[in-house]
Amino acid sequence: MIIQTNTGTFLIENCLNKNDRIAIKSDSEVEILRFFGSTPVFKTGDYNFPYQVSVCKQVFSDALILMVKEIDYTDFHNNSDLIQ
Repeated sequence: MIIQTNTGTFLIENCLNKNDRIAIKSDSEVEILRFFGSTPVFKTGDYNFPYQVSVCKQVFSDALILMVKEIDYTDFHNNSDLIQ
């Protein structure tokens, strides 16, 4: 799954070696630290997503809640695809 924010893009994948964890890669070290700061960040060598954390599903869920809370709905008024 890919999640895009105004300041970063996140690629969400299952951890191959740990079923209870999720690998989250990002193109923004600042954003991955902001959402998952207490977790060690590793460099991946991937040009598109050079930073990665491995977190449990609860930590990922908490980060998703924070992302949703940060949505600025005033940005939506200019997007005609979202107007009903």
